[in-house]
Amino acid sequence: MKRLLFIFLLTIILSCKTSDSFGLNKMNKSERNTFISSNLKTQKGVNLGNFIFHLQESKVDLKPFNQILIDKLKASQYPYDINILTNLLVNNKENKSEIEHILNSKIKIWDTGNWSEKFWYLIQEYNLNIEKPGYYSIGNDSLKKYDVSAFLKAKIETDELGKEPMLMINWNITSYEEGKLIETLDKLNIKQIDYTSKNQAVSLYGKSGIDGFLKVTTY
Repeated sequence: MKRLLFIFLLTIILSCKTSDSFGLNKMNKSERNTFISSNLKTQKGVNLGNFIFHLQESKVDLKPFNQILIDKLKASQYPYDINILTNLLVNNKENKSEIEHILNSKIKIWDTGNWSEKFWYLIQEYNLNIEKPGYYSIGNDSLKKYDVSAFLKAKIETDELGKEPMLMINWNITSYEEGKLIETLDKLNIKQIDYTSKNQAVSLYGKSGIDGFLKVTTY
């Protein structure tokens, strides 16, 4: 009985601690707003995510900080930050057009790796108007279907890739016959294609990267 009482009291203590992780209840309104504003402006990455999580756990109304969060989203340069802030702001319908503009302007940042599927799911869930590239389609399940020929044509025309880029499939460097890149890729059930441009690839891989670098992930 005593053990159960101890566990019950400990649960209450921990719950109270979680609900006011930063001692916000001990601050006056001005101090609290300054503390929250300052951290929202300066925190990044996991620290930003943890800060927002604890604010939500503390039942803090973040509507007064909406413009700070919008400005933070505009300045964000990493998919993690963009994802956290978009998820936070998108519930306010008044933010929709602003979010659409920002996501469209940052598509090269978030439309990569495993982040791409997360963002397209979010975009579909909230019916956001985001202009995608013409070389893939998005299904109702937020999964991509690539037109490999169109992808390579687009990247070659912008001089980002050459005709024979290095190829990595599911983290394995893969060789292919000269002139057979499209044929090789068409055999795959491609989930995501990321690439390193010719200039960057040469600095990373020397002559092997003269035509750029393709990183392909399959379903």
